[in-house]
Amino acid sequence: MNEDQSTIHHPAGFLWGAVVRAAARNQFKISMLCENALKERFRSGLKVNEVGLVEFNRRRTEAQSNVERLVSVMISAQLEQDPTVDVLDEWTVSYALNEKLCPGLWPLC
Repeated sequence: MNEDQSTIHHPAGFLWGAVVRAAARNQFKISMLCENALKERFRSGLKVNEVGLVEFNRRRTEAQSNVERLVSVMISAQLEQDPTVDVLDEWTVSYALNEKLCPGLWPLC
């Protein structure tokens, strides 16, 4: 049985990879607390929205785009607070989701 190589088996891992790539493109790093907050949000969002593998694979482009929007808002918030910082802090996650993007940021909200 030859399985499609483009099938995502771990949606939370896919989302985390999208965060890392988006942050790196903007020359930002992610603090450990921010990483933990994001990973928990991914797990929670996938569970609350009851996202299965079939649905996630069908909507993964949307998910990746939404994560890139999330990182963009997080970076903007971090730069507003301190333009010399190149590390995303934990507070930027809740700021971006609660004040700017949710509801409607599938599968996170």
